[in-house]
Amino acid sequence: NMSIIFITHDLGVVAQTADKVSVMYLGRIIEEGSVRDVINSPKHPYTKGMLAALPRLDDLDSPLKPIPGDIPSPLERPSGCVFNTRCGEVLGDQCSMDIPSFTSFGKSRRVACHLYKDGSGA
Repeated sequence: NMSIIFITHDLGVVAQTADKVSVMYLGRIIEEGSVRDVINSPKHPYTKGMLAALPRLDDLDSPLKPIPGDIPSPLERPSGCVFNTRCGEVLGDQCSMDIPSFTSFGKSRRVACHLYKDGSGA
């Protein structure tokens, strides 16, 4: 019965040491859930991109797939969703104007993304 906040970009370490994870982008939590759920079925486009950018042991010759675009300055965050300037699934002006609220999936899974605003999702 212990909790710690462990900040890392190493998802391998997260998978081995944590039960629950909060994914952050530019200082905002954008997805939360069990490590197993988030890694096996990411919902937020940033989480999907971060996992897709990992090297694959079964295909070491393939080039890495970085998330496109430049990371905005944390001092000048984009309006709306903080990931909208790099997102490949932008929903027009909604993503650049409105901060997405969290949509829950069960008791411990939630995502802050306009794609899931109606509770269904992409």
